[in-house]
Amino acid sequence: GIINGMDVSEWDPTKDKFLAVNYDITTALEAKALNKEALQAEVGLPVDRKVPLVAFIGRLEEQKGPDVMIAAIPEIVKEEDVQIILLGTGKKKFERLLKSMEEKFPGKVRAVVRFNAPLAHQMMAGADLLAV
Repeated sequence: GIINGMDVSEWDPTKDKFLAVNYDITTALEAKALNKEALQAEVGLPVDRKVPLVAFIGRLEEQKGPDVMIAAIPEIVKEEDVQIILLGTGKKKFERLLKSMEEKFPGKVRAVVRFNAPLAHQMMAGADLLAV
């Protein structure tokens, strides 16, 4: 569940100030592709709208599953042509492990281990899949 809820005005894709392209139900498909390309460029991944893009946004604490994500990354990138962006802060061991995934899989994995609200908005709008 969402304990603290979300601000539906701040996260409204028709007027979200952090998105490269705002959208509504009629423009969502094309805007998704454009937001994805902008996100890939923003984090330094190869820009390719055909490659599935997975996003993980969360606190780096055991109950949020970063250890599961870290364990899965090598298998996912080995088997699939995919990009993964991870955003969050928390326990230093998880921060280090996420950065090591980025080093092991350049061009496929980006780990942003700091609080970055604009990037969280961009990830929600541009990712093909959200890992929760």
